[in-house]
Amino acid sequence: MAQNKVTTPDSDDLNAQIATLRQDIGAITETLGQMAKAQRDSMTDAAQRKFDQARERGADAVSAAQAQANALNAQAHDFVQEKPALSLGMAAALGFVVGILSTSRR
Repeated sequence: MAQNKVTTPDSDDLNAQIATLRQDIGAITETLGQMAKAQRDSMTDAAQRKFDQARERGADAVSAAQAQANALNAQAHDFVQEKPALSLGMAAALGFVVGILSTSRR
């Protein structure tokens, strides 16, 4: 008859397995840290790109507004040069209306 030899783990085997588990947990922790850092860097880059795009759109909007204001200013200047009497009459009428609206009624 063959004898079945049952082996029981001893404390050295258990300590070796615990040491292996600790190394594995350390490796997993390091990998998770690297993944988190990579994701953080990716999100930071995406946020920076969006900020840069928004800043460019804002600068474009400011440039367009300045160009429009300059065009309106030139148009008003030309109108005053061409029709000074009408411009003076319009300014007086506007002043009169603003004066009427700004006085309090009792």
